[in-house]
Amino acid sequence: MQSSTDVPLDRPFQAQPVAREGLVQDRPTLGAMPMTRRGPGFWLLPLADFASSSAVLAAVAALDGVALFPAFPLAPLVLLFVYALLGVYGPRSARAKEAGAGWPIIRVLVAGAFAWSASLVTPLGTIDQLGLWLGFVALDSVCRALLTPYLERHNPQERWVLVGDDDTAERLRAYAPLKKYANVVGTVPPAEKDPGTAGRVAALEVVERYHADRVVISTQHADDEGLLELVRAFKSIGVPVSLLPRPLDLLEAQSPNRVGGVPLIEVEALAARSAAPYKGPDRRSTRNTKVSVVVPAMNEEKNIGPVLEALPEGLHEVILVDGNSKDNTIEAARQAYPEIRVTTQSGRGKGDAFRTGFAAVTGNLVVMLDADGSADPAEIPRFVAALEAGADFAKGSRYMEGGGSADITKLRSLGNTVLSGTANLLHGTNFTDLCYGYNAFWARCLPFISLDVPGFEVETLINVRMASAGMKITEVPSYEKERTYGESNLKTFRDGFRVLGTIFREARRSRSLRHQRPHAPSPEVAEQQRARAAA
Repeated sequence: MQSSTDVPLDRPFQAQPVAREGLVQDRPTLGAMPMTRRGPGFWLLPLADFASSSAVLAAVAALDGVALFPAFPLAPLVLLFVYALLGVYGPRSARAKEAGAGWPIIRVLVAGAFAWSASLVTPLGTIDQLGLWLGFVALDSVCRALLTPYLERHNPQERWVLVGDDDTAERLRAYAPLKKYANVVGTVPPAEKDPGTAGRVAALEVVERYHADRVVISTQHADDEGLLELVRAFKSIGVPVSLLPRPLDLLEAQSPNRVGGVPLIEVEALAARSAAPYKGPDRRSTRNTKVSVVVPAMNEEKNIGPVLEALPEGLHEVILVDGNSKDNTIEAARQAYPEIRVTTQSGRGKGDAFRTGFAAVTGNLVVMLDADGSADPAEIPRFVAALEAGADFAKGSRYMEGGGSADITKLRSLGNTVLSGTANLLHGTNFTDLCYGYNAFWARCLPFISLDVPGFEVETLINVRMASAGMKITEVPSYEKERTYGESNLKTFRDGFRVLGTIFREARRSRSLRHQRPHAPSPEVAEQQRARAAA
């Protein structure tokens, strides 16, 4: 029996009204994932680390009679930088991330790096460095212990949407240990039929309606194919997906995660890179390619028309994702391309726009196209040809022969080179133009991308997640023209640091997923497990 809050997955998507005078802010956000937003742990923990490290450094310098500067503020800032790279600071409380047994050791090692970095710029003896090291560990531990109750009170519960029945949802709500960590805010009955490409749109509607942080699928309510379609739909829009296992699944799963005592099988590890190459049939000669072009735009009234008019013929669809424009962007787009589909993003930022546009795609090949006139729509057939030749992801590059740019500055070019080199080193790739956003890929890759970043770092996230999933990536030469009208919303240093953070974060994620990837048991072991479960 369905409750009044149920939203079936095969329900038609209801278009959102266009906000003509919507508030436009510079900070990007994902539309309906509260746990991705910054909580008190994002700023309070770095502040506590900076204060405790500075206090201990000042005390040691005073006792030893040496100058405090320039060790302050360089050494504390180095400490914060290392902690940030390790993922301690984020939208959730770091206490939840430091539950592993290895974190105390890591913190002691980071404290040692802090003491060593201070000694490089201030003459500190061995005893002074040891005092600085132990003093910081002690003071920082006290500060974090005092902050823990506050962070736990202000760390919101995860909002879960359960794909299953009301009985399972009520049992989860009544389970006392879970209440501290998560709350089931809605139930969704499984689709009675395969929703096809509309499943992504329906999944986005469910996440937007309930502001869900996680989707939990009760496995007994879907067969293998239906379960796979559910996972694909929700992963395509960037929401974490977990399976609520049956007893037999617990036998076959390797170390399921537990949230408030509830065992969950994470599906992200299933997308980790596999060493087994594809051995199926070659369907390229019989495949009917349907190209969907996704164009995010905000206040691009003067640019959008010429871009759409230059699109090649034979496209399956063109989707405009409007970022609550204050000008006549939508009207100009419809005048230039009457068949265009228009949707409005609920959050802000380029990443959120692509998340909304990808959910609406009905074709089997996706092209990402900017609306400012810098990307040449006439190059789309070049990307399509690369994909039809066997690539999973066609990456535009301004640094290949036949490519170039009339818009990139020397500073941005230098930053792009550094970021590309960093990504190649950490991810084992060979990107020549990491930050260029003119890309194309098969729609079947969307669950592996799983967009969960709101800003201009979205292109980097797509690139490294494609590589992490083991996709075949081909670079395509592309020429970037100058923006036709207006100024770009991209900020060199702000967005550059976001890209750098994404590279390091995804490198940690990729290593973690490879370690968590389940290994199928041998047929003999599997049969023994089933026999024990039946007994």
